[in-house]
Amino acid sequence: MAQSFFDEPEFFSTTAIRDFCNKGRQLLRPLHNELDISAEELQAVLKHITSVNPQVFGLDSRVRAKLVAKHMHRAADAIEVASVSLVRCYASFRQHYVKPMSERDKSLPRRKFEFDA
Repeated sequence: MAQSFFDEPEFFSTTAIRDFCNKGRQLLRPLHNELDISAEELQAVLKHITSVNPQVFGLDSRVRAKLVAKHMHRAADAIEVASVSLVRCYASFRQHYVKPMSERDKSLPRRKFEFDA
């Protein structure tokens, strides 16, 4: 069963949107660091495995280790992209909604959205 790190999202204020994006970043940042460091450790361990072909002096082991660890580096990069995208999500929200909506006529009867940031 998957553990939930977020409450039920209720996007009815700028603070709620900002907090949701910050929680996502706080969740992803340590994962990115862990994957990146683990990829370097994996590569260091794998490059010292003895080579099948002794004529290349272990060069093939280093190349294979780099190829294997590259996948974990890509996973770390994907986590970093997700973290940056959360920052961009909130910045885009502020650009496209906060300023124009605060200048808008508030005479329409709708559920109140609080611009408190």
